[in-house]
Amino acid sequence: MRLHILVEGPSEAAFLERWFPRFLPQHVLTVISHRGKGRLPRGPDARPQPRREGLLDQLPAKLRAYGRVLDPATDRVLVFLDLDDDDCLDLKQRMLFALEACDPKPVVLFRIAIEEMEAFYLGDSAAIRRAFPQAKLRRMKSYVQDSVCGTWELFKEVIDTVVEDKPEWAEKMGAHLGTQWSGRDSNRSPSFRQFCRALLQLAGEPID
Repeated sequence: MRLHILVEGPSEAAFLERWFPRFLPQHVLTVISHRGKGRLPRGPDARPQPRREGLLDQLPAKLRAYGRVLDPATDRVLVFLDLDDDDCLDLKQRMLFALEACDPKPVVLFRIAIEEMEAFYLGDSAAIRRAFPQAKLRRMKSYVQDSVCGTWELFKEVIDTVVEDKPEWAEKMGAHLGTQWSGRDSNRSPSFRQFCRALLQLAGEPID
């Protein structure tokens, strides 16, 4: 199966290009990166404005195009983005509305990192230690997994750096983040687990 994953930018792409081959080595990954999250157009049939290159800006148009050109037997789509300060249910419903307007519809799932992709990292302290030996894991002692708390800022504190380099963080964590998504020793992030389930479902792999 070819999985086309739409992401906000280079950080998500860097993570997936290193992590995905370890999770689903028998499947093909295509990452489509955008210039940020953007905003959904007012109508599902609207054309994207030329200067708006965010994921949500272009999502309805890309879903329509995928419905026309992708064979669902061989190609499926995952839309992956951060929650940030959006309402999770509302955001997902609006994306589903854009999908429902497509004829034909591509096979698509939507997954949202709560609050940001760095929540995936904070769910695997062993991977943090492998990727960043200098990390101060005690700084995440009070962290409530997948809470809205300034996740990337907390991760920056945990890895004990003054440099904000999310693509570099993603490369390192993509190489070390565990692929176990269920069970006692799995990643603690609920949104990471849902992300993994979506990939398995799209790939046609067993989940339970």
